Amino acid sequence: MKDNTTLFSLFGQFAHAQNYPTAFSEMLDLFLIPFMWHETEHGFLAALNRLQQHPKKDNLIALYSEIGERSEGFYDPLGELYEIEISKGKNGQFFTPYPICDLIAMMTGIESLQNGQSVYDPACGSGRMLLAAAKINRHLKFYGADIDEVCCKITVVNMLLNSMTGEVCHIDTLRNTFFGGYKLLTVLKDGFYHPYFKKFTDPLDSAIWLRPVEPLAACGNFDTVFNPTKSPLMSQGEQGNLFSQG
Repeated sequence: MKDNTTLFSLFGQFAHAQNYPTAFSEMLDLFLIPFMWHETEHGFLAALNRLQQHPKKDNLIALYSEIGERSEGFYDPLGELYEIEISKGKNGQFFTPYPICDLIAMMTGIESLQNGQSVYDPACGSGRMLLAAAKINRHLKFYGADIDEVCCKITVVNMLLNSMTGEVCHIDTLRNTFFGGYKLLTVLKDGFYHPYFKKFTDPLDSAIWLRPVEPLAACGNFDTVFNPTKSPLMSQGEQGNLFSQG
């Protein structure tokens, strides 16, 4: 485990006079501003002005620089900060240790996947399992979903820092309830792949959200046994009925 003393100290300075969860959420939102896709330059500059005019801009620059340095090697300093200083173990926020993530990535055969194939974690937390997969092959498509919106944002930041492409969705995976999502992409400019993201709110734009196999109008109110569902991510089949036999 890396020494995150400086990171924790810088965050404490930023969070001064605020409660930690509010400060952490604000820090994530401000971090995402430069990476968000805008249709016009005016929209981008207006959003960037929010960061440039922040009263703690210098502290944020130091904080983000430390996060970037600590993230080398597909590390997850934001997840550790969230787990230790924000959730303090509440709401089940104990993220999977790095060696276990690496072991699971190897056991699930990530090395056998070809560039462009997909990896999906339906309860991604801070994205460590996806980071472990990226250690093996960063040219895959990475998909993560979580019921905790803050965890989704941490995963988005981790993917941006490592130029990973795919999708992160704020979803209740067990109930298949969609709240929002992020498309992670890169653009080639001056010989470098620059990461960015697009937010979306329509579940039909998601590669993760499960659609009913039948048209929505024919499915009724789902007051009977749930019909089989599928998503664009599941190109080789569909998710079966939990209560089906044989």
